[in-house]
Amino acid sequence: MRYVKISEAEMKKTRNVYDEVLSATASTLLFSVGHIIGKEIVKEIKGEKDFFKKVSETLKDRGWVKDIAFEKKKVSIVKPAEGNKCDRLKGIISAVYEAYYNHPVYCVRIKKGGTAFRIEFLEE
Repeated sequence: MRYVKISEAEMKKTRNVYDEVLSATASTLLFSVGHIIGKEIVKEIKGEKDFFKKVSETLKDRGWVKDIAFEKKKVSIVKPAEGNKCDRLKGIISAVYEAYYNHPVYCVRIKKGGTAFRIEFLEE
């Protein structure tokens, strides 16, 4: 996969623009962006022995979180990376759980600041 590099300063300024403009009005759009990112992460780690450990490492390596712990129906995030909003993380987490369990899920924030999420398995 090809990656495009931009400076940290450029990323922070770009992220601030997106966050200011979109966060108040476009949570579904941000969730969808996160879901796309989550699906790509799943593709990259397909076949890995410890799926959730590898997802955790990938999210830390990419700067999304400082630390993250996955349980069957709960996700705890230690210090989400600066500027990353809850809706994008919800999208990533949803894509990861849907891929692992092969079942649609709904991700709900249960602590302020986006530090913990509850996973609800949807009826089909």
